[in-house]
Amino acid sequence: MQNRQFILKSRPEYLAGPENFDLKISPVLPLKQGEARVAVEMVALSAWQGMRTKDFKNFIRPFDLGELIDCDVFGKIIETKCSDLPEGVSVVGRLGWQDYAVIKPEQVSIVSKEFSAEEWLTALSSPGQTPYLALSQVARPMPGETLVVSSAAGAIGVYTVQLGLLSGMRVIGIAGGSRKTEFVTTKLGAHACVDYKSKSFKADLANACHDGANIYFDLVGGETADAVSENLAKNAKILMVGRVSANNSNDPEWDPANMRHVWSQEATIYAFSRYSYKNLFPSVNAKIGRLLKQKLLKMHNTNFSGFENTPSILNQMLSGQHVGKVLIKYADTKGNRI
Repeated sequence: MQNRQFILKSRPEYLAGPENFDLKISPVLPLKQGEARVAVEMVALSAWQGMRTKDFKNFIRPFDLGELIDCDVFGKIIETKCSDLPEGVSVVGRLGWQDYAVIKPEQVSIVSKEFSAEEWLTALSSPGQTPYLALSQVARPMPGETLVVSSAAGAIGVYTVQLGLLSGMRVIGIAGGSRKTEFVTTKLGAHACVDYKSKSFKADLANACHDGANIYFDLVGGETADAVSENLAKNAKILMVGRVSANNSNDPEWDPANMRHVWSQEATIYAFSRYSYKNLFPSVNAKIGRLLKQKLLKMHNTNFSGFENTPSILNQMLSGQHVGKVLIKYADTKGNRI
């Protein structure tokens, strides 16, 4: 049995693409005592994967040249020499772009069949947990307040918009292009969504935020964040969750921030990471799970198939071509590799 892996070949100047990765094929090695083998069935692509292909300081170290590209996966244990990891159970973990992974118990979480692979990799993972925790533990929104969400059509943004609406907030999305802005209003239900690519972006944003933004869920930073800062309400809360604009640029260290308006409105900036709330993951997933079952929270993913398509699909995602979480199937329903 052979294992396909994608490793980092070179560092991109701008967005990572197929030219930056090498396909490595090697034989599957025998298991040692205490190990199990996972057949990867589905992988989730994330903006941080593109960020880690570059060599600059951030919340997580860059990939080394020749290193397996890491990502969250859903898989099934097909062979085991570990009593804590029985054959046939499904697991999630950060196991990377490969067909098969050798694991120990601390590397994965066993998940129930109560939810699908897609749900475990989206609503019940970073995309759903991040806004749930940021809003419930930090921002604590009140009904009637205005929430502005950048990258509103993205993996985390789609859940932030929905959770904001469930909290009784007036939700304003920011997205790029008419296809995405229409998706945010018609599919997600946001009260408005403005196009940051439009020449009238600043005017449209000011019109949408006519009473000021009480909470800004900032996933991108850069000039978009500066524009929102001009429309903050008094004592607004800024949740700094991501810096996609800078991370995807050819100069990641340059990240403008118009602090004058933040100061004048006496706003508070909160740097947020869900990893500071790991102890709450089980209870948060229980609550998100109930919302999924009640159909109050819905998935909005872009799905693909085929292991060897992974690098090109990452490039498409980083360039903003898709909505929601981007998922790739590595196996069909019978477990055959694809």
